[in-house]
Amino acid sequence: MEHQVTVLEGCEREVRLSLTEAELRPHFDQAYVRAQAGVSLPGFRKGKVPVAIIKQKFGRDIENEALETIADAEFRNFLKAEPQQVVGTPALTDIAKGGGGVSFTIRFEVMPDFTLGEYRNLVVQRPVKNVTDEDVEEEIDRIRLRAASFEPAEKVDGTRYVVTLTMNELDRETGMPIIGAEAKEERIFLEDENVDMHLRNSVRDLGVGDSISYVAETKDANEQPPSYRVTVADVQKVVPAELTDEFVSMITGGKISSESGLRDDIRQQLTSYYENEAKSAVENQIVEQLVQAHEFPVPHSLVHSVVHQLFEDFKKRNEGAPGLEKLTAHDLEEQLEPSAIRIVKWELIRDKVAAAENVSVTDEDIVEMSGKVGLTEDQLRMVMRQNRNVEAQLLAEKVVKTLVDYAVVNDVDVDQQQPVL
Repeated sequence: MEHQVTVLEGCEREVRLSLTEAELRPHFDQAYVRAQAGVSLPGFRKGKVPVAIIKQKFGRDIENEALETIADAEFRNFLKAEPQQVVGTPALTDIAKGGGGVSFTIRFEVMPDFTLGEYRNLVVQRPVKNVTDEDVEEEIDRIRLRAASFEPAEKVDGTRYVVTLTMNELDRETGMPIIGAEAKEERIFLEDENVDMHLRNSVRDLGVGDSISYVAETKDANEQPPSYRVTVADVQKVVPAELTDEFVSMITGGKISSESGLRDDIRQQLTSYYENEAKSAVENQIVEQLVQAHEFPVPHSLVHSVVHQLFEDFKKRNEGAPGLEKLTAHDLEEQLEPSAIRIVKWELIRDKVAAAENVSVTDEDIVEMSGKVGLTEDQLRMVMRQNRNVEAQLLAEKVVKTLVDYAVVNDVDVDQQQPVL
């Protein structure tokens, strides 16, 4: 078999495999034997028709149908002779016959060949946040608000009010309510930062029955925004729940029974949260620096696979959203592809670091992991055999830890944005 490899753009390659008539004959003979089992003709039992008769009656069709199988077998032979790190599914793009022989053109992708750059002594900043009494009180305030009660009020006198508004759209020419248009009703909490700031500010100090004019926000700056006549239909004062030992016991399911215990628990949770955020920030900076420092093409097949994973994650996060069932990965491919490329590049760089540092999953890692996930060592090993992603995740975490250990980490106070001495 003769072959000719062409380097295409990026990680794409193309090989042309040319087989002579003599090289094709063994493949065709095997195809006839395979076909014989299913052939039935008058005078012969099924599977007993002589190969010579099968060739005479069905030879051309059987040989044509065998060509894709032959291409696959010869491509595997090519890879044995010239090993390639093939990724994705090779595609048979052309079959050309001539002179009794056949040429197959197969397009495939390979892993990129790149040199690992400097990955030690990367300089990163770790955001340090010291939890203050004010932070704890803010969290307690949010807890009390989530359990708040409501009292009817005649007028808005502050920010902790829920206001029900009746909104009638106005005609742009006359400034009068559009006849026949159905009024909208909105219920807003004045401390909700997601509500249009102009609308929030406009209804402050209003009472039930008061009206104002309001121009709505639009996403498109070139679109003329609609105008409304807004009338206050109802005002409810928000009364945060009283912080008592009974309340603390209720919201914690009896795990904490005092205000001081709740404050200690909140302080501990906030400290843990900020420590995890700092850890993630350091790791993300390292990943970003390495991705930016290494320029190489990535296989489209790997990017395509990650795009589909990101799309599935997107669907899970937005489950139940209107129109979600009609979306496909192709619809969001343009938005998801940059993130997918970054993920693929990082995974390839990470594998190079693992090889350079001889990082691997050890028995000690499995023992430690089993304790964290509540499985026995044997159970975890079984899970790892069934799902290779578990071991891959363990290896990824070890590589990141290695990189963090090598990095130059400077602590920066989050509140002051100054180095921590």
